[in-house]
Amino acid sequence: MTVARREQRQVDGMRKGRLHVVVLPYPAKGHSIPLLHFAKQLHSMGVFVTFVNTFNHLSKEHFRSIYGANEDDNPMQVVPLGVTPPEGEGHTSLPYVNHVNTLVPETKILMTTLFARHEDAPPSCIVSDMFLGWTQEVANTFNIPKYVLFASPASGLAFMLHTSELVKQGKLPIDRSKEEDLVYDIPGVPPTRLADFPSPIQDPEDDSYLFYLRNCEQLLEAAGVLINTYYELEPTYIEALRKAYNLISFLPVGPLLPKAYFEPSSDVVPVDSDIRDPCLKWLDTQPDSSVLYVSFGSVAVLSIEQIQEIAQGLEASGQRFLLVLRPPSNPENVPLLPEGFEERTRGRGFVQVGWAPQLWVLSHRAVGGFLTHCGWNSTLESICRGVPMLAWPIQAEQAMNARFLVDVVKAGVELCRVTDKLVTKERISETVKFFMTEGVSTARKNVRKLQKLALNAVALGASVQKNLEDFTLEVRFGKQLPNGL
Repeated sequence: MTVARREQRQVDGMRKGRLHVVVLPYPAKGHSIPLLHFAKQLHSMGVFVTFVNTFNHLSKEHFRSIYGANEDDNPMQVVPLGVTPPEGEGHTSLPYVNHVNTLVPETKILMTTLFARHEDAPPSCIVSDMFLGWTQEVANTFNIPKYVLFASPASGLAFMLHTSELVKQGKLPIDRSKEEDLVYDIPGVPPTRLADFPSPIQDPEDDSYLFYLRNCEQLLEAAGVLINTYYELEPTYIEALRKAYNLISFLPVGPLLPKAYFEPSSDVVPVDSDIRDPCLKWLDTQPDSSVLYVSFGSVAVLSIEQIQEIAQGLEASGQRFLLVLRPPSNPENVPLLPEGFEERTRGRGFVQVGWAPQLWVLSHRAVGGFLTHCGWNSTLESICRGVPMLAWPIQAEQAMNARFLVDVVKAGVELCRVTDKLVTKERISETVKFFMTEGVSTARKNVRKLQKLALNAVALGASVQKNLEDFTLEVRFGKQLPNGL
């Protein structure tokens, strides 16, 4: 589409009234934070947005962090939905699988209220998380289109759309005696081990199994899918999706991250000592690109036995490290780290229990690598900061993400596979030493190419903005546009 034609359609569309997009996130922060960034982008484009805070799982601080100190006078509308189940979010990538479907009646009531309250700008469409497939029923009730925001990579989307075929082929449920077998026919995706399929699909006895399959089927009913990736990162996957499912729009609109991830590192890390985290002060004392940042995200919790193997492996590697840990349940009060570990590694190692400011850590000049669980948000963050990765997948679609990083874009090195049980200190030591001394150079060169592509993609008038504009035009005028870039 030419720029002139795009602008003319926007002008014509605005004459028909303001778009109103209702955004429904899954109540897990790894899913909802990207949707919140997406909603903020739409809001900044002049779209009226209602963001539905499912189970009230996002705090005022989350919304404040999106808007920052310069929140405008017309903030995005946020409405609550549902009561948080008593067990809380927990430590799985898909909490509340037995609860989210109960929100259907309440969501219909909410939509009725929104139509009545905003006659000048009634809801134009629903954009929901990939695991809220029931929102299609709600959209159909009100005769508006439903789009999915897919918070994972395009390769994961290709898998979800292909699961019904895998069931027909007898590859799902997975026969554990065949978990090393490769699957070759997922559109655009390289041959993939059955064992590397997303964790919800691994155990047919788990509640998440049927939940996952049901949402895979409902994905095919959506008018389109907005993907938390950028075209230049996954062009082969996106083109394969468009060819295989040509009735669905596939629009890459990521990376859905804070703007600071696209700014120069020197402008990101705070210099005010009063707000600098202790780990940042320690990083200040280290040489450039010398520290391995070790973090497994906000959900996964490792066993004390595995944490001790990690500590001993880092110590034996002789490399500098920043180790961020989420302590597991420990009723017997077993020491988290080996005796004397922090004393022996003082000067070249730093342990932070709890949370660390990942944006600032990845932006720090001293960080030269990231040992990561390969969650997609962390992966995009590392790419946008130009930091190569050491892959340790744990759950969700992380095994497929790891294969993408290691085998396809070669922005990382494999430390272990998702099927490995206890990863030994010897393996950790050997791999960390190789990564930080030899393997990092190629990975760093490749990840910085991806970083540059990301910066270009989010620039004014580039592919991400065009896809967001095409989404708004498609909602307003119907599916008359070709898939964007």
